Amino acid sequence: MKKIIFASLFMLVSVFSFAQEEVAKPELRPTKDYLVGSFADNWFISAGIGFQTYLSEYYTTGSIIDHFSPSAYIGVGKWFTPVMGVRGQLSGLNQRGYNLLNTPYIDANEMEGNYYKMNYYYFNLHADFLFNIHSQFYRYNPERKYELIPFVGFGLFSTLKDGLDDMEFAANLGIINQFRINERLDLDVELMATVLRSAIDGNPAKRINVPASATIGLSYKIGKEKEFKEGITPETLAEVQNKAAQKESELQNQNDALKADQQRKNDELNKALEQERQKNAQLQKENNDLKNRPQQTTSTGSTTKGIKVFYEIGKTELDDFNSANLEYIAEYIKSTNRKYTITGYADSSTGGKSINEKLANKRAVNVYNLLVDNYGVNKDLLSIESSVVDPQGLAPEMVRMAEVK
Repeated sequence: MKKIIFASLFMLVSVFSFAQEEVAKPELRPTKDYLVGSFADNWFISAGIGFQTYLSEYYTTGSIIDHFSPSAYIGVGKWFTPVMGVRGQLSGLNQRGYNLLNTPYIDANEMEGNYYKMNYYYFNLHADFLFNIHSQFYRYNPERKYELIPFVGFGLFSTLKDGLDDMEFAANLGIINQFRINERLDLDVELMATVLRSAIDGNPAKRINVPASATIGLSYKIGKEKEFKEGITPETLAEVQNKAAQKESELQNQNDALKADQQRKNDELNKALEQERQKNAQLQKENNDLKNRPQQTTSTGSTTKGIKVFYEIGKTELDDFNSANLEYIAEYIKSTNRKYTITGYADSSTGGKSINEKLANKRAVNVYNLLVDNYGVNKDLLSIESSVVDPQGLAPEMVRMAEVK
């Protein structure tokens, strides 16, 4: 029993000694076709049953049926890459065959010719290194339906009944034919041979025996990740870099377009502002010219001076700039409570006479309505006149106006 305990501890240390080195490197490492994850990824557990036979020099003795017996296994393992993996497995059950010597494993009452029938129970605790041929030579594909996985390993082969030597070091080799069922479950058809010294069956004269088994079982994937992630190939990396460069170029073009659009809007605003400045300067000039214009002489020979507002050519409605002056005029009229005349003017040098007469009258009416309706001037204090005049050497726009006096 002490030997069995020692063997079990030895095997557990052997199976996972390589795995412990991987724990220190949990970061993702790019390969040609896949990414290697952390220690918690890509584990599996497996179990299966089948039959085995005991290949020895007495294999041709007796009935072929007497050389076959049941076999079973359970195991746990991990794939470190899609190509390389490791597993720990406990296999065994029963071995049958023939032996020439009288050993603890034979039945003295059962003989076939000069040979004793042999029958004993055992277990084989072993660690195996797995190699996936398809992933190595045909690229990794998690959707592949069939994988060919050879393995080689070592362990301890022990009988469950004391004999001449009830524990031997053993080497294992074999092939797993793995068929994908779904993303977590695989069907395994496994062929394995174990090579060990013949002393295990009580016949020290022989050199080796080879128990061989054929089993069918299931492997279930456990852990955080059950498949390897797609890797970064040189082609993929070049494509990613190209897309990044294209995106950067697109963003730069968008930025340049935004800058150009902003500059265009700034230019348009500056141009509009300059036009408004010029317009205000022109209106100021016109206002100053009107102030400096000689006073008109009435029929009685007296001169009068009035307040003027100006219209654009062909217009009878004041713009905001000129209509603002009417507030001052309205307050002045209301404060004096005197009567005032609103005279609308038109330029005789532009347009026909009848049109100009209508323009002059409408300009006067426009000022009248604004003073009465908007500024509350008593309409009894206001009267309306109109006149079509010659600019007399002034710019024509200087007489497109209405005057309150």
